[in-house]
Amino acid sequence: MVGGLLIMGLAMVDSLECYACDSAEDSQCATRPGQQLEVEECSQANDECVTSISAGLTRRGCLARLYPNGYCAAPCDRCNTSLCNRHVYPTDRLRCYQCSGSDCIDVTGRPQYLLPCPIYKEADRCYTNVVHMSNTLRGCVGTNLPDTCPHVCLKCNYNGCNVEKTVTETRCLQCSHNRLAPNPDCLRNQAESDDDAQAKCSLDNATVTHCVNKVMYGHREKCFSYRNTQTEVVQRGCSTAMGFYPTGELSECHGELCNANCQDIVCAACNSTADPGCRAGRNLPTEKCAAGTTACYSCEQDSTYDHCPIFADTFLRRGCADGNFTPAALGDSCQLCRDADSCNRYSVRSCYRCNAQDEDTDCAAMDLPSAMTTSNCSSATELCVSTVVSRLDGIYTVRGCAGQVPECSANDPYCVRCNGSLCNDAPTLWRQTQLDLVTARDILPDNWWSLLQYWWSRKLR
Repeated sequence: MVGGLLIMGLAMVDSLECYACDSAEDSQCATRPGQQLEVEECSQANDECVTSISAGLTRRGCLARLYPNGYCAAPCDRCNTSLCNRHVYPTDRLRCYQCSGSDCIDVTGRPQYLLPCPIYKEADRCYTNVVHMSNTLRGCVGTNLPDTCPHVCLKCNYNGCNVEKTVTETRCLQCSHNRLAPNPDCLRNQAESDDDAQAKCSLDNATVTHCVNKVMYGHREKCFSYRNTQTEVVQRGCSTAMGFYPTGELSECHGELCNANCQDIVCAACNSTADPGCRAGRNLPTEKCAAGTTACYSCEQDSTYDHCPIFADTFLRRGCADGNFTPAALGDSCQLCRDADSCNRYSVRSCYRCNAQDEDTDCAAMDLPSAMTTSNCSSATELCVSTVVSRLDGIYTVRGCAGQVPECSANDPYCVRCNGSLCNDAPTLWRQTQLDLVTARDILPDNWWSLLQYWWSRKLR
């Protein structure tokens, strides 16, 4: 009895186990052997485990069950240890990404989709079928090539080759400019032109927003720039949202933020010596600036430089701020603009500038404005101002551009503001007060005169 049990135990130990499956019923028989497949125990002694392929289908099991005559036609792999038929066979079976739907658009970082082809073909290939923006099919040509391929179908012949992303994104600059809503950043950049103005003249998304083109593989979406010189409209954006432009200039390009080219600019070009109308800013001659020019300029020579008599009447020049533009070193005050063609046609704003504290005795009275110092303001719309300032060291008049006279604040009752070049030439309140006091000194008794003088000084302080 003990001998019989020993024989049965030895028989159980020696019995061969093999994976048993058919890829016609379960594709994992070919693609994921050794994972959740059935195991069978071979009934015959000296049996073998086999993995065979017939008509592209994979079968695994005991040789005696699958091939009772003991013959397994090639390709066939035979082994004689338990569960030895667990490997992908043949070893050169092509591996492709196999999936569908939106998760299949980008399979980078998804190794679970890279599997051996379920149906074996010696010259098999991988494919990628781009159905639409939200659906991609990937697989093996010999297993499940769709009828719609090659509508947008890519094929390749090495492991994992069908990995390309089928919907990509490209960015374009997106902005608009028109007369009612000017946007200088949409026209050209504000970069200073130090060495190479043309190299610096391009927009970027630091100051201009961008849009996104979703591009399906096999297609090429574009960025566009549109300009209509008649209506002064400029637009940039993505071709997927581009409008219809029957007139004007439309340019398109491929690539990330490729529509960053600066729009050419036309500037007023003249000088006040050759053209007296240059200062007025009416009917000025213009010139198209060199490519890459970012701005137009208006420069005025400060008349305080008396040793330059040619500039005694404030020499004014206008033109293109291109690579050849350099402000003169001798008191040249320049204003740059870039918001429209001929933006430098407006009058340059200048104001009388003086400070009676600096012993400029005519600052309050302005008896001789032609001899007064003038100053260019920071913008063509800045106001000219004058005010009376009271300090411990005295009471005096100050004039200049609004940005140059901080004392002329909103709560300053003596501040006089005016809109126009050299408009701040009216005598100040303190000048009139001085005249009134002189008259009062001649007609009032000494005690009354002292009291009136004290009252005015308190009022101005």
